[in-house]
Amino acid sequence: MRATIAQALGALAVAGSALAFDCKSARVAGFTYDLSPLAHDVALAANATTPPTVTGTVYTLNPCAPLAPPPDSVPAIDRCPAGAWVCRTVTNYKLDEKPRVVEVGAVAGTGAHTEPALEARAEGSEPPKQVHWKMAGPDIEGVKWAADIALVCARNARNADLPRVLGVEDGVVKLEWAVPAACALSNSGGGDKDRGSEPAGGGGGIFSTLFTIALFLALLYLVVGIMYRYLVVRARGLDLFPNRSFWREFPYLCSDFAQHVWSMAGTRRHDGYSVV
Repeated sequence: MRATIAQALGALAVAGSALAFDCKSARVAGFTYDLSPLAHDVALAANATTPPTVTGTVYTLNPCAPLAPPPDSVPAIDRCPAGAWVCRTVTNYKLDEKPRVVEVGAVAGTGAHTEPALEARAEGSEPPKQVHWKMAGPDIEGVKWAADIALVCARNARNADLPRVLGVEDGVVKLEWAVPAACALSNSGGGDKDRGSEPAGGGGGIFSTLFTIALFLALLYLVVGIMYRYLVVRARGLDLFPNRSFWREFPYLCSDFAQHVWSMAGTRRHDGYSVV
């Protein structure tokens, strides 16, 4: 039971992290970007001849959320840690053998509260032509891993085009992704030439943060309540929902409250006299 609850809470924490970064309306350098067309897992593979073997490197990334779990057929030891946004997998094989995983690890994203930052520099009132998506990763044997994706505005390209790996420098994996989604929205407002380089997460400010917290607490309440009633109370069906009777009466309570407020407002409109 404890293990099940821990797994559920871990999944909720990762979901909360994903919600905190809003790809749909990301703000940077005074402009708004819709990166949601890039919200899917992308795999980039490259092979290198290392006689008598061939070494393959695969980078899997998603700029909008942590990577989806791999299929059950992938052994646990060959999987990237949960919560990773960019993963690096190295395989090695001889021509007459099957590939074997020799290295796997997160490049970016290592915890539930990790989220990317967007950086760009606007020139006057013109939107930046390039935005850098950056996220830190784990420290493995003295190497501090991180990812730096240069999102280049390319209106003639397609959002389905793949990024390309530029190289790895001191643990920082650098990529370039030329897509229309990297162009600022036309109605996103002007920049500020004195603003300089401005890091940004998701747009929305305090309201977005409060909404994320409220949604996380609601999911936590629902999951823990259902698990408690299923495992302890032995409830089934609709009885699994916590405090079901209260939520069933909740609309009527709201209606009574609204009528009470309306009645008080009507009394004031009649100079202290209520309608009989």
